Amino acid sequence: METKRVVVLGAGFAGLHAVRALSGKPGVEVVLVDRNNHHLFQPLLYQVATAGLEAPQIAFPIRAFLRRRNNVRFLMGNAEGVEPRERVLWVEGQPVPYDYLVVGTGSRTHDFGLPGVAEYGLGLKSLDDAMKIRDRILSACEEAVRTSDPERRRALLTFVVAGGGPTGVELAGALGELRRHVIARDYPDLSPKEVRIVLIEAAPHLLSAFSPGSRAYAQGFLQSLGVELYLNERVVELTPGLVRLHSGRSIPSFTVIWSAGITGQALPGLPTTRGQRVATAPGLHLPDHPSIYVVGDLNYLEGPGGRPYPQVAPTAMQQGALAAKNILRSLRGEPPVAFRYKDKGSMATLGRSQAIAEMGPLKLRGSLAWGAWLAVHLYYLIGFRNRMMVLSNWAYSYFTYDFAVRIMHHRHVFPTPREAPIC
Repeated sequence: METKRVVVLGAGFAGLHAVRALSGKPGVEVVLVDRNNHHLFQPLLYQVATAGLEAPQIAFPIRAFLRRRNNVRFLMGNAEGVEPRERVLWVEGQPVPYDYLVVGTGSRTHDFGLPGVAEYGLGLKSLDDAMKIRDRILSACEEAVRTSDPERRRALLTFVVAGGGPTGVELAGALGELRRHVIARDYPDLSPKEVRIVLIEAAPHLLSAFSPGSRAYAQGFLQSLGVELYLNERVVELTPGLVRLHSGRSIPSFTVIWSAGITGQALPGLPTTRGQRVATAPGLHLPDHPSIYVVGDLNYLEGPGGRPYPQVAPTAMQQGALAAKNILRSLRGEPPVAFRYKDKGSMATLGRSQAIAEMGPLKLRGSLAWGAWLAVHLYYLIGFRNRMMVLSNWAYSYFTYDFAVRIMHHRHVFPTPREAPIC
């Protein structure tokens, strides 16, 4: 059988699961393309941002992942576009021909076109993003110690999280624990009462994907941690040092973490639909170009209820594996299999020994859910060394009430009062 080339674009959850399914298959040559040389375990990015984990502990080198996969090679570079008719992917000016293409470029932070969000909001989609947030938090505490301006100190010590989904809730909870157990000890010149953590959500409740009971539990715990909840509220503008809200209120803050939404990381040459995602047939391929499969956060496929499948890691894993399966079926002259999402449940950690987890009719809250959350994340984290390092950091933090990683890589210089009027 003639060898066919399958190019997989993106080394996220979808891309790696496609590669795994194609690895070792006869008659298939696989080229994995990514702009980074590592796979990133995004569900733990917030812990890098809040000084709980080091960046390399949640990343794994792609070449190490491919070491024993003889029919797979790696090409590092930025994809610039695709020409479906010619079956060519362009990577930094070089053509990469393919017989089949699997596109899993993921998503990026969506600013909804709001003024100032792109300039002053901090997204959380990469290791660089997480390090910027950590540096901003530590820099704000350091400057707050030495400033004599009470209003500036107030803005420095106010940390705002926009978006009450799992990422926003986990960030707010981690910041609450950071204030309680780290800032209180590392910065004796600062009172923990001065440190504000504000979580803003446009809906009347947090965590819309969870049941009302789990939402209420999460909300109650965050409030007990001292997190200020602004529900039925939304950001309309960010300026240096100020968050303006739809209600007319303003919050002085130099640190605004934006987790209010994501949009597809579109690839030029592919047609897009709502949310900059790419609509596909049930078999995950483009209707007009069956050699191109789109998986993960970029895929737009509606489920039985008429809503698109969620942009979460389990969806990406299942779609990556099915795309590979359908490519192999195509090589054998068999029709593609339609995607059917297997909902494995939802989880969110809230803080020390606290989480919520829902798996079908089973709903867990508190320490039992937290234990399940730890086990699931360790299981899906790639690399034995990474698992051991993450586990050791978690154990250290649990027994010492301390966050292990508080090194500032780049000090952030905040705007002067003239540049950022505080009201």
